[in-house]
Amino acid sequence: MPPSRTWAEIDLSSIRHNVRELKRRASGSRLMAVVKADAYGHGAAPVAKAALEAGADSLAVVTVEEGAELRGAGVSAPILVFTDLFPEKLPMAKGLAFAVTAHSIESAKRISKHFGLEAHLKVNTGMNRWGVAPSEAGEARKILGSQLAGVYTHFASADSDGDATDGQIRVFDDVLAAHSFGDVLVHAANSAATLWHPESHYGLVRPGVAVYGLHPAGGDAASESLRPAMSLKSYVADVRRLSPGEGVSYGLTFRAGEAMFTATVPVGYAEGYRRVLSGKSEALIGGRRRPLLGRVTMDASVFAADEGVSVGDEVVLLGRQGDGAVSAEELGALAGTINYEITTGVDPRRVERSFLDVR
Repeated sequence: MPPSRTWAEIDLSSIRHNVRELKRRASGSRLMAVVKADAYGHGAAPVAKAALEAGADSLAVVTVEEGAELRGAGVSAPILVFTDLFPEKLPMAKGLAFAVTAHSIESAKRISKHFGLEAHLKVNTGMNRWGVAPSEAGEARKILGSQLAGVYTHFASADSDGDATDGQIRVFDDVLAAHSFGDVLVHAANSAATLWHPESHYGLVRPGVAVYGLHPAGGDAASESLRPAMSLKSYVADVRRLSPGEGVSYGLTFRAGEAMFTATVPVGYAEGYRRVLSGKSEALIGGRRRPLLGRVTMDASVFAADEGVSVGDEVVLLGRQGDGAVSAEELGALAGTINYEITTGVDPRRVERSFLDVR
């Protein structure tokens, strides 16, 4: 029997390969692996350890709790918390030796009350989400004083708009030139900028989605020498034969035009296999792509089959089987979203992770 109804296999050797490739592309800069959101759904602690083994210098998370999970798993590497923190979280961040982010003059003042707590100053250069205005950078730098360990910005469209990215780089360079930040880490490059904007590498790059072998712009990951790390698998729980005219699943939105076999698979939107894929996606069974018939339900989906399909056969919803493959980019396009959301949306409460470690 399979390990669970539906499970995700995470290939840590692919994580290592991707980090090495990104480090090579980073032109000598340090690399901070972004492992927020449970490593984009891949499992934060195992991924973080694999990334560090492959040459990552530090890690990034979004909450203190995400970082605490890594410390609890024995990760001692530097960790940066990206988002603004409530005042009561700052002592915890200091105790766990995190660096935190100053997003505003007010947050810089809050951080300055905790001497010894390192901070990275984020500058808004056009994303307009977090960060001090360029005109406020000097004041924030003075407030943080010796606590300042880094200064950074974030690109809004490094995956799609080179001119806008160049404009953000110019604004950031002007801020760096206008103020004496001293010997601190300077960083800006996300995955797309690490791959395609070498002028933004500065002293450190911080790729996220590319660490997991996902293409930053939804293209072919192999074109950037990246290897997808996640496979989402289930099994055939039931095989049925439909007569012409019989329907499948809620609403009977699919009806058989002729006699056919179907395979019921215990995966649904509760596992993160999105309902919007209904009637659109395909899975691999027996090395062949099999169309999804009718609607995805909370706990099950039905795929086309044939007389060679048996109960217990492996079903690959994301990943490779034989010569076939279903990518996160493909599922994202069908769902009208991005590959990031496909992997991050695989619910760990319903989908067990197993980790492959081929060295």
